[in-house]
Amino acid sequence: MIKLKKSKRHEKILELIARYEIETQEELQDRLNEEGFSVTQATVSRDIKDLRLIKTASLNGGYYYTVNHSGKSGREELAFKWMSFVCCP
Repeated sequence: MIKLKKSKRHEKILELIARYEIETQEELQDRLNEEGFSVTQATVSRDIKDLRLIKTASLNGGYYYTVNHSGKSGREELAFKWMSFVCCP
């Protein structure tokens, strides 16, 4: 039962970050609670780690959660982009 709830919550998180530019864990927690998932900040934090979400720069100067399609950690992805920019234009 817990795994099912967790997988449903993960599905909802992916749906929410695809629909909205969610900038904070608190915002994600609020949206999940609005959708009927009673979650704490600690749960949201674990889910972000489990889903390997990263923050991406938005046009307004902030950052929002997105799916990390590369499979690398956020730091590895940033280092890869930096090296690609500096070394191999």
